[in-house]
Amino acid sequence: MTRSSSRRWPIPRAKTAIPQLPATFVPRERVRRRLADLAAGYPVTLVCAPAGYGKTLLLADWVAATGTADKIWVSLDADDNTTDRFWTAVVSAVHARGGTPGPAAPGRADTPAFLAEVVDALAGLPDPAYLVLDDVHEISGEQTLHGIATLIQHQPDNLRIVLSTRADPPLPLARLRLQSRLAELRMDELRVSHEDTAELMRLAGVPLTDDQVRRLVEQTAGWAAGLRLAARSLLEVADHDAFLEQFASNDRAVADFLVSEVLTRLPAPTRDLLQVVSVCEEVTPVLAGVLSGRDDAGAVLAALERESSLMMGIGADRQWFRMHPLLRSYLRADLSRQRPELAAELHARAAAWFAAATQPGKAFDHAARTGEPATSVALLRQYALPLLMSGDRHIVRRALTTAGAEVDRDPWLTLVGVLTHLRGHDVAGARAGLRRCAELWPADPGEDLLVPHRLATATFQLTTGTATTTATTTATGTADWQRLASELAGTDLEAWARLGLGWTLLGGGPSPMARGELELAVKLARDHGFDYVTVQALTALGVLRALEGEYEAMESACVESLAIAQVHGWRTDPALAIDHALGGLARLMRLDPAGALDRTRLAAAAVPEPAPPRLRYLIDAIAGAATFDTGRRADGLALLREARRAAGTGLPAQMLVGGALLEYRAALVLGRDLLAKDVATWTRANAGPVAEVSLMRAWNAFAQDAPAEAEVAVREVLDGTAPVVRAATLLEARLLETALEIRRGHRTRARAALTAALTLAEPATLVRPFHQADPSVRQLLREQIGGFGRCDEFAGRLSRQLSALDGRPDGVLTERERAVLARLCTPQSLDEVASELTVSVNTVKTHVRAIYAKLGVNNRRAAVVTGRRLGLT
Repeated sequence: MTRSSSRRWPIPRAKTAIPQLPATFVPRERVRRRLADLAAGYPVTLVCAPAGYGKTLLLADWVAATGTADKIWVSLDADDNTTDRFWTAVVSAVHARGGTPGPAAPGRADTPAFLAEVVDALAGLPDPAYLVLDDVHEISGEQTLHGIATLIQHQPDNLRIVLSTRADPPLPLARLRLQSRLAELRMDELRVSHEDTAELMRLAGVPLTDDQVRRLVEQTAGWAAGLRLAARSLLEVADHDAFLEQFASNDRAVADFLVSEVLTRLPAPTRDLLQVVSVCEEVTPVLAGVLSGRDDAGAVLAALERESSLMMGIGADRQWFRMHPLLRSYLRADLSRQRPELAAELHARAAAWFAAATQPGKAFDHAARTGEPATSVALLRQYALPLLMSGDRHIVRRALTTAGAEVDRDPWLTLVGVLTHLRGHDVAGARAGLRRCAELWPADPGEDLLVPHRLATATFQLTTGTATTTATTTATGTADWQRLASELAGTDLEAWARLGLGWTLLGGGPSPMARGELELAVKLARDHGFDYVTVQALTALGVLRALEGEYEAMESACVESLAIAQVHGWRTDPALAIDHALGGLARLMRLDPAGALDRTRLAAAAVPEPAPPRLRYLIDAIAGAATFDTGRRADGLALLREARRAAGTGLPAQMLVGGALLEYRAALVLGRDLLAKDVATWTRANAGPVAEVSLMRAWNAFAQDAPAEAEVAVREVLDGTAPVVRAATLLEARLLETALEIRRGHRTRARAALTAALTLAEPATLVRPFHQADPSVRQLLREQIGGFGRCDEFAGRLSRQLSALDGRPDGVLTERERAVLARLCTPQSLDEVASELTVSVNTVKTHVRAIYAKLGVNNRRAAVVTGRRLGLT
C-alpha cells in the first residue's frame, strides 16, 4: 500500500475518539488490571456482557491508565455494516494515532487484495499497538464480519485486538480458543462489587448504609447501568429503604432502559417467553415449556444465554436458567399489572410442577401467589409434616397463613398449626390450637386424623412437661410414644416418634433402651434427610452421654448437631442451646474455664424466649463454675447461688445434684459454711438421701479435719449404701479416699485409690476433679507416675497440665527424680547412676519412665532439654 493511494473519507470524529470518563466514574482497579493482563497476553481479547455492564467505560479507563499512544479506537454503529465505512473508520483511527497506511478506493474495500494491504500496513506500524473495536454487536454485515475474521486470521505479531460486544459475534471464536489465542472477560467479572457500589453512591451524593448497598447490589446483580440509574433516582427520594423495596419493578428510568436497550431488540415471541418465565426465579427447559406451551422454550433460553447473557445457565450440568434480576423484576411486575389472571395461572402451573419435582419450598412460594388458598392446602397435606421434620417450619407457617380461614375450619390443618407452634417454641399458640382442634373434632375420625393428633398431643406433653386435658386428648407418656412408634413404623413419621420415645425414656435416666431409640431416630432421620429431627436426636444422645459421664461421646454428638444447624443457619433452638451448654460442660471438666464461658455465652444466645427454666439453670450453673475457675471465685459462687434460686425445685435429679455439688464445693473453698449447709439441706430435700449428699458431708468433714467422719461418708458413696445420681461422683469419692489414706500414712492404699480414680477419669479426660482435690493427691500423682500401669500415659498428661496450671514447674518431679534427671545430663549409664544413688537399676528405670511421662518426652536427650527449659537441672 503506497502513500499516494492513501485517502481519508469523512467520518465523525467521535468514532475514533477515546470516550471521556464521567466525573462520578469509579475506577475498578481489579477488573482493569485483569483486562490489561489479558489484552497484553493474548492476540484477541473479547469483552462480552449485556447492555449497561460498563464495557466501554472499562476500556476507556484501561486506555487512560496504560496510555493512548499505542491504542487505536473505533466506536462502531449500524452504519459500519458497509465495508467501505468500517475500514475507513479503522484506517482513520490508525492515522489518528500517527500511523501511515491508507486504504484503496471504497469500492474495493471487500477484496482480498485490500484486506492484505491493511494487514501489511498494520504489520508495518513502527510500534506494537492495540486495535479496540467497541460495540461489535452492531456489525451484522457478512462482508464486514468476513473482513474482521480475515484480520484476526492473519493478525500481525505487533497487533493486539480487543473486541467489546453485548453478545458473541459470529467470528471463529471456537478456533481461537482451541489455539489459545482468545482471552474472555465476561459478565460475571464485570459485575460491580459491593465496595465499588458504595463508592459510586458516595460520589453520586447518595449516602447509603452497608445493608442498603448490599440490597442494591443483590437487586442489580452488579449491573453498572442499573446502579447508575438507581443513584440518579435515589437523589430524588427521602426514604431510601422504601425506594429499594420497589426499585426493580417500579423505577421508570430502569424500565425505560430495559425497554429501549434490551427488550425492543428481541423478537416478539422471545419477549413473550421471557415474560412468562419471569414468574420463576429459575427455570429448566421443561418448566419453561410447561409455562409457555412452547416446545422450543429450552432452545430459546439457551440461545439467549449464548447470544445475550440475558439468561444464565446455573448448576453443574447447567440445566437451570436464571434471568437477570432487574429484567425479571420488570417483566414480572409488568405481567402482574397488565395480565393478573395469566400471572395467577402461571404461578399455579409452577406450583404443580415444583410439587411434582419434590421441591416443596418453591411450590409453596408459587401457591401463595395464586390467590387461591386451596392450592396451599393441597400442598400442606402432602408436605407439611416432612417439612417440619426437615426444619423448614417457616415454609409451613407461611403456607398456613396463606390458607387463612381454612385452618380454623379443618382439624387436620389445626393440628399442623399446633406442631408448627411447638417447633417454634410457641406453647401458648400450640395450646390454643389443641383447644380449637377439640372443638372441630369429628365423631368418627379416621387414621389420617388420629395419627397427627396423637403426634401433636404427645409432642406437646414432651415439650411442656404437662398433660393436656381437652376432650380429645389422653395422658401421654412412654406407653403412648411406644404405641405411636409402633403405629408409624416404616413411615416417614417414625423418626419423629422414635425421638419422642427416646426423650421420654431419658426422663427416667440413661438406659440402653433410651440409647437404642435415639440412635434409631438419628438413623431414620438421616435416611430421610430430616435434618431437624437429626439435630434433636443428636442433642438427646448428647444429654444421655452426659448423664453417663461419657463426655467425649457427649461432645461428639453435640458438635455434629451444631454442624448440621450451621449449614441451615439455625441459631435459636433449645437443642442448640443444650449442645453449646454441654460443650461448655466438657470444657469445664477438662479445666478450660475460658472455653466453657465462651460456650455458655453461645448457649445463652441460642435460647428462645421465654427460656425454659431447666435450660437456663444448666447454662448458668456451668457459667458460674467456669467463672469460679478463672479466679473470680466470689462472682462464680454468686452465679451458682442465683441459678439455684431462680430454678426452684422441679429440676431433674442429675441436673439438681450436679449443680448443687458445684455450688457446695465453691462455698467450702471460700469458707461459706452456712451457704454450704444450706445447699446440702436443699439437695437432700429435693433429691433424697443420694450418694451426692454423702459426698458433701465427706468433703465438709475432711475440711473440718474430721477424717473418721469423712471416711464413713466416703464409704456410703463407694459401697453403694446410697444411690449414685451423677457419674463423676464416684471419681470424686475416690480422690477424697486418696487424700484420707495419705493423711493416715497409708501410701499403698492411697496409690490404689488414686489408680481407681484415674481409671474412672481417663475415658472422659476429666481434669477438674483432680485440680480441686487436696494438694496431697496431686503430689502423689506426680510422685507415682510410672507406676499406674495402663493409666500411666493419662497420668503423665494430667500431671503436666495440673503443674502448668499451678504455675510450679519445680513441683513436676520428686527430689529423687530430679537427682536422676541431673545425672541424665552426664554420660553416665543407668547402672552407674544406680550405683551412685545406691539403688537398684530397676528403680532408676522406674524413675526414668516417670520423668519421661511427666515431661512429655520419650528419650534421654529430650528429657534433658525439657528439664533445662523448666529449670529443673
